[in-house]
Amino acid sequence: MKKIILIILILLTSGCYNYKEVDDLALVSSLAINYIDNNFEVIIEVEENNKDDKYQSHLLKGIGSTIESAMENTSISLNKELYFINLDALLLSTDVVNEKLDQVLDFIIRDNNFSFDYNVIICDKSQEVIESIINTDEIFGTYIQNVYENTNNNLVNIKIYKLLDIFLNDYQDIILPIFDFEEDLILINRAAIFSKNKIVNYLDSKEIALYNILNNNYMNYYLDFNLENKKATFKGNNYITKSIYQNNTINIFTRLEGSLVETENIDVKNKNDLDKINNEFKKSINNFILKLYQNNSDILGFKNKIHKKNKNIDSTLTNIKYNINTKTIIDDDSLILESIGK
Repeated sequence: MKKIILIILILLTSGCYNYKEVDDLALVSSLAINYIDNNFEVIIEVEENNKDDKYQSHLLKGIGSTIESAMENTSISLNKELYFINLDALLLSTDVVNEKLDQVLDFIIRDNNFSFDYNVIICDKSQEVIESIINTDEIFGTYIQNVYENTNNNLVNIKIYKLLDIFLNDYQDIILPIFDFEEDLILINRAAIFSKNKIVNYLDSKEIALYNILNNNYMNYYLDFNLENKKATFKGNNYITKSIYQNNTINIFTRLEGSLVETENIDVKNKNDLDKINNEFKKSINNFILKLYQNNSDILGFKNKIHKKNKNIDSTLTNIKYNINTKTIIDDDSLILESIGK
């Protein structure tokens, strides 16, 4: 029923809009929402066109007891209607996602000025992060688009429509990327995992790579392997994962293809060494899943797979059995090797 309501709301809010003169609209590229001292604080990046036809932006800030009142307080001095159809990024503070996420999503669904194709990010220093980009005469929303379009970046990519779908799903948990800001640099190497719509733990860059592999989110990534006194850095460039629920078990099949870009004390022609890399990869996946089980965070949608097959089976995450099969392929012009793994 929740999904039906969501689909109806999206259809209602994505139809024809009242005609507006462009000069009467403030085109919003990014939006940040914080929750401070029982009030909502919104920071809005508005696009502008200067005399040299170069697009830049400026920030507006408003505070209110509700998101709507905070929005109104930002637009009073602007004397224009805020227009979110071109929104590229929604930044939410940790307090907002833990305490007020339902209110944020409800506001977005009800407001027909929002599209449903922008990135959602956790950020506790949203003003500093946005200003660090616009001070270079670049629009922050455009910067976000470029970051996520570059497949060399190993990131968690969550659009608002995906967040809404997971939020309304009782059989899968949320994951969101985190933007940190340290020494004037934006760091995008962490993600938050949720259980029942609350943050319970965090993923580092290696765990994010494993998450992307298991979800077939195609990005390039690097995995470091430490094999006793041997080290290797594996650059993955192609992979496919299939997860099938069968015989009361989630069976995970992952095929990983890439090249060894750095090796230390590893004989790349020795199949035993390469088998160790495959086994280490399998171990990494298992440790990653164990971390999710320990935090009761089903960001991989195991419960959803079981529920679709049999609604009467207990789909408590910690009761779900799983089996991992991996195959690693070294794809390097300098090496002629068979695939390793079983």
